This record gives sequence, C-alpha cells and structure tokens, in this order.
Amino acid sequence: MGRGESTNDEETETETVEDDVTGSEASTAASKKVQLLGIPLYKLSYKRLPRKCLKFSFLTINTATFLTGISAVIISIWMLSDRELILRLTGQKLFVTILLIIGIFASCVSSVGILAFVKRRKKLWSTYIICHTLWLATIFFTSIFSSSFFDRITNKIHDDMRSTMIKYRSLDWVTEAWDNTQQYLKCCGIRSYKDWEENRLEIPHSCCSKSIEQCLHMTGSVAFEAGCLKSAYLMLKSHIDTVAVSAIFVSIISGASLFFARGMKRKFRAIHYTNDGST
Repeated sequence: MGRGESTNDEETETETVEDDVTGSEASTAASKKVQLLGIPLYKLSYKRLPRKCLKFSFLTINTATFLTGISAVIISIWMLSDRELILRLTGQKLFVTILLIIGIFASCVSSVGILAFVKRRKKLWSTYIICHTLWLATIFFTSIFSSSFFDRITNKIHDDMRSTMIKYRSLDWVTEAWDNTQQYLKCCGIRSYKDWEENRLEIPHSCCSKSIEQCLHMTGSVAFEAGCLKSAYLMLKSHIDTVAVSAIFVSIISGASLFFARGMKRKFRAIHYTNDGST
C-alpha cells in the first residue's frame, strides 16, 4: 500500500509539473502572438533590457519629472500670488491651481523614485509604483468626467458674471475684474454690450474697441461686439485641449516610469537574492 501511494504521488507531481510547463509554454506562445504597434508583446518586457539601460532611463525620466514639477510649482505660485494677473486672467485660477497640484505631486513622486533607486528599499519602490498606478487611474477617470466638469465651469462663470455685473459701480474689485477681463478678452458684457444697458449701467470704457478719442462717449458702435461669456468659453476650451494633450503626454511618461520601476524592482530583488545565496 505504501509503495502504491508513493507511486501515485510521484505520478501526480509529474503531471502537475508537466501541466505547469505546458501552461507556461502556452502563455509564452500566446504572448508572442499578441502584438502592440506591430511589435510582439514579449519583446516589450523589461527582462530584455540591460540593467544599465533601465537605470539610465529611470533616472533620466525621474530627474526630468522632478525639475519640471518644481518649475510648475514656482510658476503657479507666482501666478496665484500676482493679484492683478489673476484678475486679468479671470477664469484661469482653476487651471493654475491644477498646475500647482500636479507640480507638487510630480516632484514628490519622482523624488521618492530617486530615493528608491539610491537606497534600494522595497517599501520605497512599492510606494512609487502605487503612486503612479493611482495617478494613471485618476487621469483615466478624470478624462471620463471632463465633459460634465467643463459644463459646470462654464455655468459657474456665467452665474458669476450675472451676479457681479450689477455690482460694477459699487465694489472696486468687481470693477477691476470686469475691466481687466473685457480688455484682455476684447469683449463687452456677458453676451453683448446690451447687457450693461439692460442692467441700467453705462457701457464701461474697458469695452472700447476704437481709439480713446472715439470712446469719450461710450455707445454700442464703439464697443467690442463679442460677449465675454463666449470669449471665456473659447479660452477655456483652448485650455481644455491643452490639458488633454498634456494628460496624454503625462500618461505616457507615467506609464514609462511604472514600466522601468517594475523592472528596477525585479532587478534589485534578483541581485539581493543572489548576494544572499552567495553568502
């Protein structure tokens, strides 16, 4: 009975090993059939890259990301602290704030990646990979809800314009904001200069589209024809397009960083096991 049971166990183990080998061969054959941009998927594995290439690529990407993030933080802080600039660029404060958040995140995560490379700590590698994974997921879900988010921003700007127009003569900051917006966007009123007349207000001199002499007495004939809501919408749409292109670029960089990070983590783990085995 003992010999029969041992024989059956050996046969079972042999079958299991054969099944594993067969499964691995099948998965390898399947991966060779799968192609990305005409390149077999198995050729894109980090295992085919030399360790020096992984190190150089990883450090280059993270150093560039760190410097870019620091630059974005400095620029966004300067723009947010410049009150006149923000008033002139009404409606762009949200994008400057997003730029600040992205800059802080990029610089922090890239610094974690550089520390993980220098210290060779498993926790740092795991933190770096998790951050990039969450970042890619955030970009994906943000792109899905971006259209409804854009509509909300447009409606918010419209409501702000309507609520502040009646306060044009009574509040200095409203006067400055409207004047800067109309001069910068070359527009007048919400939909046209008639909005000022409907609210029983004189057309502001910031609506002047002619020379100063012709605008001593403001009328509709010398005012900008376009309304500020449409001009703000077109400006925001151009920013949305820029953000979309930037998101694609950032996704590619983040995906490459994640790819190289996984490769570096496996390489360092293999070196660690080799050193432990030799000792």
